[in-house]
Amino acid sequence: MKRFFIQRLEGLLLLGLGLMIFKLYVSGYLTKLIAPKMVPYALAALFAFLVISLLRMKKQKQSEQHCDCGLNGESSVLKYGLFFLPILLGFILTDFTLSGEALAKRGMAKQQAQMVSSYDSGKHANGEKISVTDDNYFEVLDDLLNNLDTIKGKEIEISGFIYREDTFTKKQMAISRLSMSCCVVDATLYGYMVNGNVEGMKTNDWYTITGTLKKGSYKGEPVPVIDLKESRKIKAPEEAYLYENVQIIQ
Repeated sequence: MKRFFIQRLEGLLLLGLGLMIFKLYVSGYLTKLIAPKMVPYALAALFAFLVISLLRMKKQKQSEQHCDCGLNGESSVLKYGLFFLPILLGFILTDFTLSGEALAKRGMAKQQAQMVSSYDSGKHANGEKISVTDDNYFEVLDDLLNNLDTIKGKEIEISGFIYREDTFTKKQMAISRLSMSCCVVDATLYGYMVNGNVEGMKTNDWYTITGTLKKGSYKGEPVPVIDLKESRKIKAPEEAYLYENVQIIQ
């Protein structure tokens, strides 16, 4: 009878995992936890969990007469019960974004430029106005890092969320984005230092800002810095992460 119970518990566990993935997928929350390129693997796991859970349930009927020798029911329930907590959280949680405290501990990535052959160096840095989008975010960042001595006075428009560290002054903040390569565990924070009248701009709120570029530093590394001219508060995008395969060394 104990074996029958454990097999049913295993079947329910796998079924729960499959349904949790399905719920995250149809609700649109799955890409807040894993990159889009990983979604097919998650759906394959969903199918596998459902099939194996059904097979496990079916097998239990054939095992009812087997000996339960050596099975410890209480320890088994405790062991398998630990897996139900993350499944439960997957069903009830709706906010999977990283907190400001978690981001502050990670800090912004220390970028180091690499020459990228897929576009012309200076393409963005030499333009009259630089408009940063999700599609060209890392291309622009890499281009500016490669041309720090020529960007002074260039106008830039960029959107992102407000990020601060304890070492920032009242006149400093960063306009930032999160990049995900595989899953939320490897999420990396990228951003531009911003100087100006930023005290009224709340951390983690989303803004579109316009300003002028200059060469500055972040933790001793040369980086592009924006002198703020204008800002406009916006709604957070449905897809808050960037998924570009960046060629920037961290």
